Amino acid sequence: MVRYVVLFLMLFCGIGCNDAERNLVVESMEASETRAYEVFGMNCPGCHGGLEKLVNKIPAIQDSEANWLQKQLVVTVRPGVELKDEDVYDAIKRSNFTPGNRIK
Repeated sequence: MVRYVVLFLMLFCGIGCNDAERNLVVESMEASETRAYEVFGMNCPGCHGGLEKLVNKIPAIQDSEANWLQKQLVVTVRPGVELKDEDVYDAIKRSNFTPGNRIK
C-alpha cells in the first residue's frame, strides 16, 4: 500500500510540482522509519486484514502491511512521531494473534 502511495506521489509531483514540493515528498519518504515484527497465528490470507486495520489505528503508524506466509507485520512510522513497540504488541494481541520479536 505504501509503495502505491509513494509511486502516486512521485508521478503526481513529477508532473505538476516544483522542485521544492518534489524535495518535500522525497524528504518525507526518507524520514519514515520502517519496523518489522513477528506475528504468530495468522493461518490464511484473510487473517492479515483485521490486524492491519487495528494497527493502523495507532496514531504513530502511517501504514502497515501484514504477511501471513512470512508471519510478520511491517509498519511505517509517521515522521517525527515516536512509536512504542508495546503499542504494536498490544494491537497484535487484540487481533487474537501472538506477537514475536521485533525483526528490524
